Amino acid sequence: MSVEGIIEKIIADARSEARRIVEESEKEAGAIHDEGKREAAAYFEKQKGLLDEHYRKEKERAVLNKRLETRKTTLGTRQEWMEKAFEDAYRRLVDQPLGEYKQTLLQMIGSASQLKDEEIIFGRKGDRKFFEEVIRELNGKTGGRFTHSPDDGNFPWGFILKKGKVKVNVSIDSLFKYRRADFEQKAWELFNADR
Repeated sequence: MSVEGIIEKIIADARSEARRIVEESEKEAGAIHDEGKREAAAYFEKQKGLLDEHYRKEKERAVLNKRLETRKTTLGTRQEWMEKAFEDAYRRLVDQPLGEYKQTLLQMIGSASQLKDEEIIFGRKGDRKFFEEVIRELNGKTGGRFTHSPDDGNFPWGFILKKGKVKVNVSIDSLFKYRRADFEQKAWELFNADR
């Protein structure tokens, strides 16, 4: 074989080898490209899942916050309603006509007294004559021996029963302070029953 034949053979072999290398490189590049696409798709799906989870949690948080805000508003409205109801009840009792007040006192003293002979300290609503009348009527109805205390109570409505060192406070301030939770519960039950 001539030198030119050898060179042509070497060139032909080199071209053939180059084509084979290029084809293999293209196959490898295609495989790498396909693998890259699969990895990118998998990464995208993973990130999409994380994003979906993030948005789902954000939505749940927003719903929960809205519920808490609604509950807070409802409780605030309830508290305002209760405050107004208690202020109104307090005012109605303090402004109660003396005839009604007398009947209320007779009933409440009769219920609160165990011994029927306590000294009664009345609040500021009414005068001495009115209280003496209440005591006379009370003793007549119950057969008791109630007496009118020379002390006046520093409260607008109600009374305190006193026997020795024992006192039973049925003043409006005491009722509204110590029985408020009971009253609120009953009022709220009535409020919900009407809905």
